[in-house]
Amino acid sequence: MMLLRKSKNGKDVAGFLYCSSNLEERTFSLYRTIASKTENLLARSSLYYIAYDSLKHSVIMKEIAENISPSEPKTEECEKKLKKVWDKISDLSEEIAEKQKVKDSDLPGLMNRLAGFETSLSEEYFVLVELKTFDFMSKEISQMYNVNLESLKYIFELIAKDEENHREILASLEELFRKEPPKDNTPIVRYQHPNAW
Repeated sequence: MMLLRKSKNGKDVAGFLYCSSNLEERTFSLYRTIASKTENLLARSSLYYIAYDSLKHSVIMKEIAENISPSEPKTEECEKKLKKVWDKISDLSEEIAEKQKVKDSDLPGLMNRLAGFETSLSEEYFVLVELKTFDFMSKEISQMYNVNLESLKYIFELIAKDEENHREILASLEELFRKEPPKDNTPIVRYQHPNAW
């Protein structure tokens, strides 16, 4: 997580928001790519749902960041500051890019990894909201930049809940895809002398 604990600076908050926006945009891209490569209708529709939620998060965070500070950090800075989740999204994106299609047999493991990724995202946002300095910073930045960061806190709580909902969806899909299909219990009838009929 970007170290906001030691910062009382609006640019640091804006930097975190820009980086989070960039990460959510990459998340959108990943989910959209996976959805387009899977033939399973339930997986595809769920992945598109999560993808567009991620795009929504990206737009919200970018708009708030632009109201605080117009200077956007470089991608390399974001990679360093959000290393844990950034690495996960990069690894998954590279892996999916190499595949022509996502097979049904790949779905349980993939859903598990995506659920882990969503947990990491959720933790980033919950940690930000729970920071004691967030309250202090919100007062300072509200005065300096005319932005109500109390509303920002509420928005992050909602985004973190969205991430948790995504994780639950993915965990449910993983469980569903791991289940073996029901066995065919139709009796096999064998005739002893079919030519004697």
